[in-house]
Amino acid sequence: METMPVLAWFHSVAMEAESKPTACALEPRFDALRMDRVPESDGLPVIQFQRYANGGVTPSEETLNRVELVLPTTKATYDKGPKCETGVAPLWLALGGPMVAVRSVMNWYDEGVWKLHLTGAAFPQLMFAVTDPILPRELIGEYLPQWRHDVNRNPLTDAIDEELVEIEMDRFVVLVALFRMSIETGAAFPIMELVVTGLLHKAVYDLFDEWGIARHVKVYPEIMRDHQRDAVAKGFETLENMQASRAAKH
Repeated sequence: METMPVLAWFHSVAMEAESKPTACALEPRFDALRMDRVPESDGLPVIQFQRYANGGVTPSEETLNRVELVLPTTKATYDKGPKCETGVAPLWLALGGPMVAVRSVMNWYDEGVWKLHLTGAAFPQLMFAVTDPILPRELIGEYLPQWRHDVNRNPLTDAIDEELVEIEMDRFVVLVALFRMSIETGAAFPIMELVVTGLLHKAVYDLFDEWGIARHVKVYPEIMRDHQRDAVAKGFETLENMQASRAAKH
């Protein structure tokens, strides 16, 4: 999780500087912009962007602030997530934030969904408010029994591949938050599993390739999904063993 903000920040710096996302291209470009926009920074050490190109080194607060002076909005990418049409998407919060805070992603996404949550709406009602525009619930009911975790049988995967549905970053982020809530509460996990798996085939690359984090964003929900699958399977196994044990006693 620590790698993603660094990679996204590095790529946001390159985008704002109109540079290729490589250290050798970015360093001279940034230095020229720095001298033009913040001339009083002359004499400060050169920022060595190659340290951050692979996400292995975390930029200091001083480095983030120095870059922000030259290229505003880049620090928000490091702190919250990539820029989107509505501002800055709270991707880091949705993926790895505390559950109490994860719910606030709904407030960022849509006031109507947030009001549903505040009035105590059941989780499926919140979920369908977000999923209905991209995957009607009748299709969910049709495909859920037969998809068997096969991405080639996932209706959302097909719709995205055929460009029948476009996934915006804000919807992707709130779906990740809802996915985590479904795991936490056990509510509607099979449906959220179907939906999120459908996002991780093509949409994740369309949205996050330019930020250098597509593979990381893909893997993180997959790990959460697979852990939950294992937990559900073990729960059923335990239940079956208990039932078999009771039957044997009679």
